[in-house]
Amino acid sequence: MRPRDLRPSLATALWLIAVLALPAWAEVSGAAEAARVRVIQEAMPAVVKIQGTPTYAGGEDAVWGSGFFYSSGRVVTNFHVVDGLKNLTVTLYDGRSYPADVFAVDRGIDLAILEVHGATAPATLTFARETKVLAGQTAIVLGSPFGKRNLVSVGVISGSGPFDYVGQLGEGDVGIEIPEIFYTDARVEPGNSGGPLLDGQGRVIGVIDAVLGGASGIGGLGIAVPAYLVVQSIYDLEQFGVPQRGWLGAALVDLTELDPLTLRLAGLESTQGAMVDRVQPGSPAEAAGLQGARRDRYGKLVELGDVIVAVGGKAVKNRFDVIREIARRRPGEKVELTLWRNGQKITVTVQLTARR
Repeated sequence: MRPRDLRPSLATALWLIAVLALPAWAEVSGAAEAARVRVIQEAMPAVVKIQGTPTYAGGEDAVWGSGFFYSSGRVVTNFHVVDGLKNLTVTLYDGRSYPADVFAVDRGIDLAILEVHGATAPATLTFARETKVLAGQTAIVLGSPFGKRNLVSVGVISGSGPFDYVGQLGEGDVGIEIPEIFYTDARVEPGNSGGPLLDGQGRVIGVIDAVLGGASGIGGLGIAVPAYLVVQSIYDLEQFGVPQRGWLGAALVDLTELDPLTLRLAGLESTQGAMVDRVQPGSPAEAAGLQGARRDRYGKLVELGDVIVAVGGKAVKNRFDVIREIARRRPGEKVELTLWRNGQKITVTVQLTARR
């Protein structure tokens, strides 16, 4: 038999193998889909829509976000979801609504706990114990995008990295102590903030915090606060009423925001670090003798304050690095700061307290 006579037989054999394999593939695919649907159905009753009205004058339109029960009567969400709102209500999976109050907040990682009155959680979600995620693992987002309850999107974890979006979550220091975030390509829209990011087993691996819009202006990569930060914050807030992360008590300014000539005259050849602009009275920074900048009556810089170039021996690039290195530590811990003062490097030891 000539070789060309083999080709139709080979093609037929391959076709038969493919056809015979279809039922097995479909069975596996169907089982995986059924498992995912089951996870979503079991988790969805724990997810709520949060709604309130702004406290500022003329703020009559309702504002909404998402959250989820982690215990019988308490819901976790983002701080920026409830900040500045009154008449808070929580709407359950079945449409029933209940009044809620803010129990405690953690501005540093953009977290809030709500106390729900008159309701018992129909379900609660559990947090994953792992502190890391893998790119490509299943990611499930549940919540109320655009105020529409009980919606789901499914994708994968796109990666993780430093949080570089401070200022997008609200005013001031909201989110300033988030050291890293998780990215997901699961669809995230306005209203998803505060809702859970689940893994394939239905465990919370993060709390949705924001969305990075694409060129179209709709949708984009979702970002989430990692579960390990949320778990620690919930514990601190329930036990102490305030986050138990280290606090320095100094207003900092990036060197890149200062006049390069001023830096050179002070002997600084790099813009890596953060200048102490003001020291809060009664703070750890004051107790350690940190010196703030001197400014004239118009706010113009006259003399540099201490420049922090390292925290605990680790070089810092900007004020966010300083704040996050401090926040990684617990109140009562001592940390060594490397400073540039009067043309030379010195070190001081600071005993941290909780943020006030």
